[in-house]
Amino acid sequence: MMAAPIAATGTTLEPETPVALFPTRIFGGGVDNAQGRQYDVSRDGRFLINTVLDDASSPITLLLNWKPPTN
Repeated sequence: MMAAPIAATGTTLEPETPVALFPTRIFGGGVDNAQGRQYDVSRDGRFLINTVLDDASSPITLLLNWKPPTN
């Protein structure tokens, strides 16, 4: 994941040299338009990233129409 500082002078924006933030294993490299964007950044700078799993055989459990028991 890279970041590029932006310098603003009046109405002109000048991107500066990108720097590496941290390594990622984003599905599709993060740039596959067919997959859509695989990451997002919140206003406070925290990241949510869809990563490639180490073990593709890990099971997924999906619960549909679940309602908690009523007392």
